[in-house]
Amino acid sequence: MVNEIEDKSKDTKNDKKKKSIWYTILHIQTLNEEEYLHLIRRLTYFIGGGFAVSFLIFIILAYLGGLNKVINIVESANLTLYFLAFLAVFIGYLLRFVKWSYYLKKVGIKVPKRKSLVVYLSLYSMDLTPGKFGRVLAAYTLNRLTDKKITHLVPIVAMDIFTDFLGVGIVAIIVALYFHTFIIEIAIIDILLLIPYLFILNSWFYKIIKKYIKSKRFLKLFSIYGDEYFIAQSTLNTKKTYTISLLVSVPAAFMNALSLYFSLLAIHVKIAPEVLKTVFVSNSTLLFGMVTGVPGNLGVTDASLVTLVSTAFSLNLSLSSAATIMARFATLWFGVLLGGVFLIYSFRYWVNPKDKKKKVINRAISKIKESENEIKQTINEKANKNSKDD
Repeated sequence: MVNEIEDKSKDTKNDKKKKSIWYTILHIQTLNEEEYLHLIRRLTYFIGGGFAVSFLIFIILAYLGGLNKVINIVESANLTLYFLAFLAVFIGYLLRFVKWSYYLKKVGIKVPKRKSLVVYLSLYSMDLTPGKFGRVLAAYTLNRLTDKKITHLVPIVAMDIFTDFLGVGIVAIIVALYFHTFIIEIAIIDILLLIPYLFILNSWFYKIIKKYIKSKRFLKLFSIYGDEYFIAQSTLNTKKTYTISLLVSVPAAFMNALSLYFSLLAIHVKIAPEVLKTVFVSNSTLLFGMVTGVPGNLGVTDASLVTLVSTAFSLNLSLSSAATIMARFATLWFGVLLGGVFLIYSFRYWVNPKDKKKKVINRAISKIKESENEIKQTINEKANKNSKDD
């Protein structure tokens, strides 16, 4: 009896473990529709928590800048100029889609452009997950569309995240050199952020660890990131791939930074801000947030953005708080919300075509049965009337 209870408890623990996010990502190569939706539900906890934290940060920023003053500044903002902030960010997404399409082609994956764009934009819904690891969802959707192994698809997601960071890091160091400020700090942050990618993007580090560590736990943990993963990854680790990536990522990072520029213009700042200075402030604060590892850079980027905006443009706390809230909404939250829309739209790719046909057939059958019942009912009514007349 005791053994049965222990066995049941072990089974329960194993089931919970198998349903965990990390277990799914590291061990399961293919998901069915139910498992995919379950994984999304688990990841939405991060997004919901991130939204709550971000909203709280906005309230704190507004309170520090004078709640009524900040609200009045935001309400009186020029909506046309503020719309340009969103447009600049969206153009950055479309630029990055170019390298995403190139990665797919390089790995030998054929996906229709429209579907590929939907899957790509859905990535941004997971920007509030730690290390953006929730973006792996896109690999499962591609797996559903192409039947390619996850180990051939995850490298595309990893490469996309890495080259996005490279774009931000390069733009930040260039403008830091131009303004002769934060050069050492940004260079150190760039180097620190490069280190984790050494393991993900290059097999030499993986092979060294694999050679000296023989534990079963290690082999299980990195079963999905094994030899097959790095074979696929090696096809992306070429000079041409990185050149194309940087030609796209650097302008995209610049466009993303313009969201701050247009946010400042929208709140009627007396002296028009310098474009390069806003690019410097935006990308520097992003790096400050990235190095902490906090999902969405919450709190860190917000706090440093308020401080640098106030210092760089000689603005009072009310204006810098309003500009920060507006810029963060046009970047982080615009991406998460837009990505969420496309993530929901991508659910249709998880419906089995055979199931669709079955639904259509079942609907047709049910309509035929309804019409048959109506005909029978009509015949019975006429028969009853005739019998009454007789």
